[in-house]
Amino acid sequence: MINEILSPDAAFSRAVYTRIRQAIPRSQWPAEALRATFTPSPDGLSLESSFEGLPPQAAMIASNVVRQAKVDLVLASPAARLAVAVVRARRWRDTFLYGLLPLLFAIPLMAALAPLAMRISMGLCAIDAAALFASHAALLQSRSRLVQCRFIAHIPTPGLRIKTPQGAPLSQQT
Repeated sequence: MINEILSPDAAFSRAVYTRIRQAIPRSQWPAEALRATFTPSPDGLSLESSFEGLPPQAAMIASNVVRQAKVDLVLASPAARLAVAVVRARRWRDTFLYGLLPLLFAIPLMAALAPLAMRISMGLCAIDAAALFASHAALLQSRSRLVQCRFIAHIPTPGLRIKTPQGAPLSQQT
């Protein structure tokens, strides 16, 4: 499912252009804007891309450059809000996961002190386990929304004239 189509004058399209223009020789660029499809990775920290209009070798290089840009391009993309939700959900899940182990080992230690202390540590462990399951379910849900978010961007090419937000034409020369 394609969520959005970005024009060559979009901020994300320009960010991709500035990343890939050094990697691709000028002779391999097409005359018109490149069409590229972007999909966020399930962890929300990088983008997978496929470029149309470039020779296969140059398209592979451009895809690798986009993948290596990692979070910088994700934050400029339309999927930024969904990627932040995945990172936040994973942080909560990890917090509850790392809290579960000490609570689990505290149960037998507290049994030596008093039965009430053991019951309190068992209750805390059960609450933490329930929070772990809930946060993991939230993580899975936010990951599925992120993976479904695909968008197309038309990437400007060297010499393509685009309009800036103020309306004045801007010629991109390399």
